[in-house]
Amino acid sequence: MYPFREAGLKLRDIHQILEDAGLGMPSYTIWGRTRSGCYFCFFQQKIEWVRLKETHPHLFQKAKEFESADTSTGNKFFWSENESLAELERPERMEEIKRKWEQSREKTKKGSDKLFQILGQGELDEPEREGCLICTI
Repeated sequence: MYPFREAGLKLRDIHQILEDAGLGMPSYTIWGRTRSGCYFCFFQQKIEWVRLKETHPHLFQKAKEFESADTSTGNKFFWSENESLAELERPERMEEIKRKWEQSREKTKKGSDKLFQILGQGELDEPEREGCLICTI
């Protein structure tokens, strides 16, 4: 089911395989994604939404257009639980998310080998949730 894991490969091995194949790391990892390249992944961390806004504002806008709140029924659909992307993109909120991410990253620099730390993501800013099959590899 998880061939890389079953073969005992580590992240550095995957990097080498991608480099040897002439592919390199996917471009979405350059701007801080910890999961697949889907710009509207339900399982993104808030810091990833901030980075999407900063790096690919057109994709952030496209994701924002999918969100809705029905005032008559009270039903809401937001990518990031109870916070809309319109709320998240407020400059003061984006700064707060960045600050919290930096603080949690500093706390976790002291010796854990979790994948998100190896990739330089610090602590998760949301509870860990199960992602799609690609996200769990």
